[in-house]
Amino acid sequence: MRQFKPLTSMRLFLALWVLCRHWFHSYGTEGPYFDIGFTSTFFDHGYLGVDGFFILSGFILTYNYDPSPRERLDWKKFIVARIARIYPAYVVSLFVFAAAVIARDLVVPTEMLGTSDYTASSFLLQLFLLSAWRYAGPAGWNDVGWSVSAEWFAYFWFPLFLLAAPRWNKGRILLLAALSLAALAVVEATSPEHLSLSGGVARLIPEFMLGVLLCRLRQAMPHYKGFALGALLSLLVCAVGVKLGVDTLFAAGAAGLVFSLSYERDALTRILSGSMLVFLGEISYCIYIVQRIPQYLFTSARSHLPDLAAMPGSVQAVLLLALTLAAAMLLHYLIEKPMRSWINRRFGSSTQKRPKPLPTSGASGL
Repeated sequence: MRQFKPLTSMRLFLALWVLCRHWFHSYGTEGPYFDIGFTSTFFDHGYLGVDGFFILSGFILTYNYDPSPRERLDWKKFIVARIARIYPAYVVSLFVFAAAVIARDLVVPTEMLGTSDYTASSFLLQLFLLSAWRYAGPAGWNDVGWSVSAEWFAYFWFPLFLLAAPRWNKGRILLLAALSLAALAVVEATSPEHLSLSGGVARLIPEFMLGVLLCRLRQAMPHYKGFALGALLSLLVCAVGVKLGVDTLFAAGAAGLVFSLSYERDALTRILSGSMLVFLGEISYCIYIVQRIPQYLFTSARSHLPDLAAMPGSVQAVLLLALTLAAAMLLHYLIEKPMRSWINRRFGSSTQKRPKPLPTSGASGL
């Protein structure tokens, strides 16, 4: 698959933003997981990192798998590739989390993370990536995994997303993008907490469609050079959306950010193309999917180690971040990479055809 280095790095910041929500947001009367002495709207809106992922996913998958008008999508090869990409790390994290919950109940009672929907039926739905195939609902075991189930919905119906997205006609593409944002605005307006609802595809469908349309727009504008401040202006729109509490405005800004960075000419390109940021972006999925397990262990450690619990919240957050990154790297190198290669070799097409690059100068990838 073609790698856009700035977009790969963007995934890291989206994953870390989700961590900010889980660690620093005050949930009702419980207070934040880490008390660092202040709160921020930025922390509270960390759930929007998932929305950024949905938009980015639609763009990247369309870029790499969208067939030409005279060809057909090799759906089997596509599905195998997506299973190889998401399932090994997902299922290992699910089983480890389930084992931790069972051990907690049998041996060491500690504070429970996520939701209380720990039932056999919900576990089976999550195991088969079907738990989020609904409007919204409880997130269940390893609650962050709901978004992976929602992504699987998009993968399964990917041909329909492509069929609904017009080609080459910029006016029609922009019109449908506006309708996607309007649909997202309806979801936000009818939800109790803007777009923070989880456990379903209400956010996924319009946002993934927006990503598909962004790629189709880029195909229609292959020689567009953009301008150096496009990504920065998009970030400003995102910030205004967060400040005003209008999540749909953030989604519009995120779409502009993805579109601008995809040309790799923006002022942020050099910064976001740094090797360390790109590497951390590559393991960002593991950071996201494994995060509850280190947090679970840290909760248990705090309850048994008074010295750890007495440390400043910021120090505890740094320690947990280091633990989470270590767990993500282990998951990436021991499970994600080798299993992805094995599944693609074993079940994928033996004659994979590389996607045609868009005819833009100066674009490079791996």
